[in-house]
Amino acid sequence: MIASLLATAPGAVALTAQVTCLFLLALALAWLARRGSPQTLHLLWTITFGVVLSLPLLGVLTPHWNVPILPEADGAFHPPAVEAPAVAPAAAAADEQGSADPRGGAVGGLAVDPPTQFSPALVRLLFVSWVLGCAVSLASLAFGALRLRALVRAAHPLRDPGWARQVGVMRKELRIRGQVKLLTSARVLTPMTGGLWKPVILLPESADEWGPDQRDIVLTHELIHVRRRDALRQVMRRTVLALYWFHPLSWIASRLATLASEKACDDAVLALGIRPSHYARHLLVLARGLSAGPRVLALPIVHPSQLESRIVSILERRRPRSSAFRTAMTLAVLGAAGVFVAAVRPIPVDDAIQESVRCSGATNAAPSMFPLGDGVLFEDWRGGERSIERFVEGMHLCMRESGEVVMSADGTTVQALGAGSWLVLESRAGSVHRLLITRGSGGIEREWSIDGVRQTFDAAARRWRHLMFTVLHGSEDASQIRGEDARLRERISDHRGHVAARRGLVEALEGQVARLARGGALTERQVELLRGRITEIRAEMEAYDLDGRVREVRREIDTLDAAARVVEVERALQDEIAELQRLIG
Repeated sequence: MIASLLATAPGAVALTAQVTCLFLLALALAWLARRGSPQTLHLLWTITFGVVLSLPLLGVLTPHWNVPILPEADGAFHPPAVEAPAVAPAAAAADEQGSADPRGGAVGGLAVDPPTQFSPALVRLLFVSWVLGCAVSLASLAFGALRLRALVRAAHPLRDPGWARQVGVMRKELRIRGQVKLLTSARVLTPMTGGLWKPVILLPESADEWGPDQRDIVLTHELIHVRRRDALRQVMRRTVLALYWFHPLSWIASRLATLASEKACDDAVLALGIRPSHYARHLLVLARGLSAGPRVLALPIVHPSQLESRIVSILERRRPRSSAFRTAMTLAVLGAAGVFVAAVRPIPVDDAIQESVRCSGATNAAPSMFPLGDGVLFEDWRGGERSIERFVEGMHLCMRESGEVVMSADGTTVQALGAGSWLVLESRAGSVHRLLITRGSGGIEREWSIDGVRQTFDAAARRWRHLMFTVLHGSEDASQIRGEDARLRERISDHRGHVAARRGLVEALEGQVARLARGGALTERQVELLRGRITEIRAEMEAYDLDGRVREVRREIDTLDAAARVVEVERALQDEIAELQRLIG
C-alpha cells in the first residue's frame, strides 16, 4: 500500500514520513525530559508543532537530498529488460521488438507475476477522506471560536470592583502590557481564558462569592496563560491536528502538549509563592461537579482527564527548575531536526541506485546555452559525462550519458555500452517518461517508467525513444551550427582586437615620446629608437591586412549560412516535436 501510494502521491508520503520522524524525535526528547522542568517540556512541544506546521515551507527553502528508506516502488523486485546490441539488422529487429516487460510476462524464461497496483479510484477515495477529515477538524476549530465569541458577547463585566483592582495589580506583577477583559456568565462552568489578539478571562457567576485566595489562584493561572500566549499555541496545535488527523502520533502529541501547557502554567503559579497543597485543593474544588459541555476555543483552568496528573505534579516535593541550557538545547535540537527532516526526501530503496543517474537538472554548472527557435538547449561536458537538455513547446527533454556509448548510424538506438557506462532519457510535461539504459551481465538492459511506475516497453515506448533521440540529436546539430557561427564571428573580433591593441601601443609610445621630449629627458638616440619601434608596429599592422582577414572570415560565415541551416534543422524536427508533445502531454 505504501509503495503504490508512493508512486501516485510521492509528496504526501514523503511529508507524512517527515512528520512521523519529527513526532518520534519529540516523543523521545519528552521521555528524556519527563523529570525536568514543565517549562522546557512545554517549549519542546511548541517548537515541535511549529516545525511540523512549517515543514512544507522549509521543504521549499532548504536543499534536498534523497534517503532510501521507503519500500520499493512496485512492492517487489523486477529484473530489468535486456536489450541486445544492435550490431546487425537481425539484432536491430530484435531491439525494436524489445524483451518482455519487467512488470509481467516472461523474462529469461522465468514467469514474472505483475505486481498489484493501487487503484486510482482508491487513491482518490483516500484523498477525499483526508479532505473531509481536515474539513471536519477545521470546522470544529471554527465552531469553537464562534462559541467563544458568543460566550463573550453574552457575558457581562464583574460588578465587584475588587476583581478589577486585583487584575490590575497582577497584570503589573506579571508584566502584561495589554488589557485583559474580565467577564462572567451563567453559561461558563469553570474559569477559562481565550482570545488571540484581545485576551479575555471568563468566570462563572459564582465567582462573586469566592474568597481572596481563590481569586488570586484563578487570576494568576489565567493571566499566566495570557502572558505565555497559550491561546495562540492552542490554535497552532489544533491546526496541525486538523491537517494530520489520520496520524496517531499527532493525537498523542496533542494530548501531551495540552498537559505540558497546564503543568507549565501550574509551575509558574507555584513559583510566585502559592502553597502547592493550597493550590491543589482549589483546583479540586473548581473541578467538582464539572461535566463535559460544548467545546470552546479557550483554555479552562481544569480538565477532568488531566486533573490527577496535574495534582501529582503539583504536590511533588522536589520541583525541577527551568534551565536556560536545557531550553537552548531543546530549541537547537528541534530546530536543526526540523531543517534536516525538511531537507531529507524519502525515496524507495530500489530507486537509490538510480538517483546517481538522474537526468533532469544534470546541467547545473556553467552550461553553454544556444537559442533554438522557440526552445533552449543546454549542453554540459564534465567528469566523463555529457548532458543535453532541451526546453521546447512546454516540454523539458533531457539526455545524459556517461562513459562509452555507441549509437547507431541514425542516432536512434544504443548499439553498445562500455563497462560502467549508461545513458538516460527523460521527458517532463504532463507526465514524466524515463528510460535508463545500462550494461548488464546479459547485454544492454533498460528500465522504462512513467511517473515513477515501471511500464511495458511497448511500441509506444520505442516510438518515444526514437523521437527523443531524433529531437535531441537534431537540436544538438543545430547548436553545433550556431556554435560554429559564433566561433567564426569571434575570429573577427579577435582580428580587430589584435589590431586595436597594436594601435593602442603606437599611441602609448607616441605619447611617451611627446611627454619626455617636452621635459628634455630624451636623447636623440632614444627618440630614434622609440620612433623606429612605432614604425615597426605600423608596418606589422599594415602587413596584418585586417580588412582582408575580416572579408575572408565573412565569406566563411556566408558559406556556413548558419541561420538558414538552423531553420532547416528546426523545420525538419517540427513533426517529431509535435508528435512527442502529443505522446507525453
